[in-house]
Amino acid sequence: MNMKFSLAAILMTLITVSLLAGCGSTQTCPRIGAKAPDFSLTGSDGKNISLSSFSGKPVIINTWSVSCIECKKEMPYFQEIYKKYSPQGLVILSVNTLDSVATARDFMSANGYTFTLLFDQEHVIYKNFCCPKNADPNTFFISADGILKGIKIGGFVNEEEIESIIKTMQ
Repeated sequence: MNMKFSLAAILMTLITVSLLAGCGSTQTCPRIGAKAPDFSLTGSDGKNISLSSFSGKPVIINTWSVSCIECKKEMPYFQEIYKKYSPQGLVILSVNTLDSVATARDFMSANGYTFTLLFDQEHVIYKNFCCPKNADPNTFFISADGILKGIKIGGFVNEEEIESIIKTMQ
């Protein structure tokens, strides 16, 4: 049993390191504890929104697409977190990486999701945060002072899992 656990731990470490290392890219990838890279994406209203415009507020960035089953499973958790923490300043940037504006907007509206919707057809988030393309969901936790506090590749299984990372953002 120890051997299985050790092998699994080594494999997860290697996968995580390769994902965060940008899969052979020469760019510098952000690390937990470092300044998060700024970016600008188009919102559902057609206006550009940059990460730096939320300076002084904690931010969660979550990539997703309508066809992603894991993404759709975790969206209600983000809505609950948003309802609970937005009065304290938390911003959630829901970054759609694949769908048309109408498709993503309709999905958000039909499900009552009220956090900020952005579009990233050029995969700026994937490039800036060194994550694999079309591997949604990816979630990045950034403190009010712009420091990357957490990274999650893959979906969350409950609200408490998200909340535990939020507590490190203070």
